[in-house]
Amino acid sequence: MGTPMPNTPTCSSGKAWKSRALAVGVSLLALTALGQTLSPDEVRISSRPYQPQSQVLRAESRLVRIGAVVRDNKGRIVPGLKREDFAIYDDGKQQSLSSFSVEHRQVFDASGAVVPPASTQPNAQSSAQPRPRYVALYFDDLNTEFGEMRHVQLAAENFLRTGIGPNDRIALFTASGLQTVSFTPNAPEIISAVEELKFHGRAIKSSGCPRITPYDAYVISTEPNPPITREVPGMPSPSEGSPTYQAVLTEAIKCNCADTGNFGDGGTCAANQRQVIVAESRQIWDSVRQMSLDTLNSLQAAVDFLADRPGERVLVLASSGFLAGTLEDQVDSILSDALHAGIVINSLDAKGLVTYTETEDRNDGAYQAVYRAQSFGQSMMTLTAAMVDFAVGTGGRFFHNRNDLAAGYYSLAAAPETEYLLGFVPGKEKFNAKFHKLKVIVSAPGKFNVQARPGYFAPTKETKESNEPTPEVKIDAEVRGSDERSDFPLSVNERRVTASNGGRELSVQTRVDIQKLPFDRKEDRRVDMLTFVIALFDPQGKMVAGKEAQMQFALKPESFERFSKSGISGAMSLEAPPGSYRLRVVVEEALHNEMSATSQQVQIQ
Repeated sequence: MGTPMPNTPTCSSGKAWKSRALAVGVSLLALTALGQTLSPDEVRISSRPYQPQSQVLRAESRLVRIGAVVRDNKGRIVPGLKREDFAIYDDGKQQSLSSFSVEHRQVFDASGAVVPPASTQPNAQSSAQPRPRYVALYFDDLNTEFGEMRHVQLAAENFLRTGIGPNDRIALFTASGLQTVSFTPNAPEIISAVEELKFHGRAIKSSGCPRITPYDAYVISTEPNPPITREVPGMPSPSEGSPTYQAVLTEAIKCNCADTGNFGDGGTCAANQRQVIVAESRQIWDSVRQMSLDTLNSLQAAVDFLADRPGERVLVLASSGFLAGTLEDQVDSILSDALHAGIVINSLDAKGLVTYTETEDRNDGAYQAVYRAQSFGQSMMTLTAAMVDFAVGTGGRFFHNRNDLAAGYYSLAAAPETEYLLGFVPGKEKFNAKFHKLKVIVSAPGKFNVQARPGYFAPTKETKESNEPTPEVKIDAEVRGSDERSDFPLSVNERRVTASNGGRELSVQTRVDIQKLPFDRKEDRRVDMLTFVIALFDPQGKMVAGKEAQMQFALKPESFERFSKSGISGAMSLEAPPGSYRLRVVVEEALHNEMSATSQQVQIQ
């Protein structure tokens, strides 16, 4: 199954996957529970090189940071730009850049092949340290029906197999809320969940003739129409309500009144059809509106969850579209929260390239056929209006009218190979809790399209940043420290071993006594999560190697009992040049954020 155990603690660590210097290797042995047999759903294990959370982001709390991706007129990423090539405008007033750096990443195309890096200008500026990226894949399984959902699944799976970068953590959310996977670097876990996606909506349509589509129902129910008591002399005139209402009423009279002989003089059949159309339209629209509201509510929850992640935050919304008319307040709330949190929302239209055909309308009369053809484009635009608003409003992209959805996921979810990181400090008068519009311009010769955040919310002068450190910052502080800490029993054993490349490794085994841990009880399972960090520091206090791992537990009673007696043990290895080091081991428990830490001197020969 791709979904976690109910209420299983989610991985909260924001550490980036980061290669160490060439002289220092980090063995990627997975953390393992020793001497125990567990079923696959009882423990989830992941490990990665440890990199402390960047302190640069905390250096200036007033700094407004902008990630800008520059493309040429053919949509290709433009590398090699310099500080002087950019201009930032805050509410139309040009600002001085306080910071500038460039982030380069290795990227892949839809076939999984490495994209060769574009040539850069000589003496280009150094790359910035890659930031951790949190990518939330949101699947609208209430409005994306079976065939289109299958295309989305295949495209997403293709991206997940080859497109995830070393700093990426991926999560999965659905409109129905029936499948959720928290942020993880483990692509197979997300792929497994994507494979199980299904359409959970309701196929809503009229019961017979006239045919009332969800879009028809929306228009008829939300736009003024003639009173239902008004007599209709034959067919409706152009002045009688919206074109949608006219087309549906014309079809209804043709289907249901032609044989009664009482519609030409405005008889009761025509009046009855008015009542039927309005009542059925309202019934259809009520159901459609509720599904759209459910979609927006779950999307809001995904934005709220993503907002707490440190680093770059991206949400990819895949949907065939949903009618968000009369739900503008909910759309605006999502946009506002995304902007406050610096979340970019990219939208992918699961319908692909759609063209109008008369297959379904071949039995309609001329009036109805003309209406269907003319309203087709408007109905498609209305279905995706909220998706466009989310993308445009947060500085994201809208991928539509294309069938290569795999390329769409690489375009929207994969990290761009070159991103420019700009920053400026606004004047004190800007700190007024209002939204300020931003515009980034490239002054270098040529035509460019700049993708960047459209604005920012400034805090008031009275607003103070929270002094409560995040769990990641707390772990970083303990790793850098040297004092012993014992919120729960912890023991460490280390030994020197030979690495596969012939070098020397330090194997570190850590044992935790779980009897002192606050495991939570969910149904028949004991759930908690442990984060392990080991690091080597040279005599000057510089970290030369580090590794981090998580164990997420959903233990059965018999497994919990065994571990209560034996403890939980795990092993990780670090490779470093010969010398004397200080080994620092930190273990954090997720439910109550308890922590134990210890240090010891080690020698690698």
